[in-house]
Amino acid sequence: MQEMIWGVIGIIIMIVSVVFLVRLLQLKKHGITVLAEVLEVSELTVGRKKRVNGYAHKMRYEVNGKMIEAVDKAGYNQPFEVGSKQLIVYDPKKPERFEYEDGLKKNIVLFAVMIAVTVVFSAYWIAGGTGIL
Repeated sequence: MQEMIWGVIGIIIMIVSVVFLVRLLQLKKHGITVLAEVLEVSELTVGRKKRVNGYAHKMRYEVNGKMIEAVDKAGYNQPFEVGSKQLIVYDPKKPERFEYEDGLKKNIVLFAVMIAVTVVFSAYWIAGGTGIL
């Protein structure tokens, strides 16, 4: 029974990874690449001691003649300099949703590897954890 539970956990992680991978691939295929300016940087903190866990960036970029300001969800370890320019890929249907161009490529590879690992993990546990695989 415990083997099945671990197998199901792996399948759930795999399904979530597939959903994220599909979203990233759609953004890569249909997204529009633009140069965005960093307007401000804010610290992402955790815990009572407010330990810095990363940095969020407010970006400004032009979409069809309209200026969009949106905050990234990446949580970078090093902040970008205010006023610097970054290449981003935004969703034409939801221009506020964007990914950094270099991060998009890395995340596609990351989620593809995660799917492969969870397939093996789930298959191992569903097979009973017997080492057949």
